[in-house]
Amino acid sequence: MKNYTFLGRSDGRRFCIEGIDVFANKWQSLGVCDIVLDPLDKRPYSFSVYQIVTNSRTITFAAGHFRDDQWGFYQLSDTND
Repeated sequence: MKNYTFLGRSDGRRFCIEGIDVFANKWQSLGVCDIVLDPLDKRPYSFSVYQIVTNSRTITFAAGHFRDDQWGFYQLSDTND
């Protein structure tokens, strides 16, 4: 399993990653899913991996819905524990 860092939850109105509001931009699916753990109850979830390309940079993240219908966001960690 890849090592992801939990970035946070959102109700779908606003969430920023590296200063970019993900809900204000188009998500491009990378066609892969990865397993992430909910930080609250440690349940595994299969979240899709996306990219957002802006004029200045590209961000890559995993996102999906938790059981409470909140969006969850993760980024791949630089190191593996």
